[in-house]
Amino acid sequence: MFKYLSSLVATAAVLCSVSVKAEVTVGGGYQYGGVVGVKYAKTTGDHIAFASIGLIGGAVGYQYILTADRKHTMGVAVGSEIITSEKGFAALTYNYYSQGADKSGWTWGGSLGARREDNGIFFSDSGKRETKTLIGLHLGYRF
Repeated sequence: MFKYLSSLVATAAVLCSVSVKAEVTVGGGYQYGGVVGVKYAKTTGDHIAFASIGLIGGAVGYQYILTADRKHTMGVAVGSEIITSEKGFAALTYNYYSQGADKSGWTWGGSLGARREDNGIFFSDSGKRETKTLIGLHLGYRF
């Protein structure tokens, strides 16, 4: 888990060090690393790359801006969080940006994919792993 989180932090550092403006969003959901987290993104043209770290996990992903008003995006996110996807998740994502993908404002959307979890109790590992459907909602505010 430490290697995974250190990779996420390194990715976030690279994204934020590029000369293109990096955007910060605070929110909740799989794209934000679980319950509450911070997402760092870099927008270049119609492409958005992001890395996030949250209280219980982290994620990296990519989104493509679909419309001329820059309010709708589709993409992918992969990551892990300790409650429902200890062994990782991968999801297709949809985001709606109330003011546009490169402006401050509210963003919300959904995720659909797969998640891997173990069946341990209280952070123990029973050795049994299951793949389950991931259906998630997310809400955030972009600064």
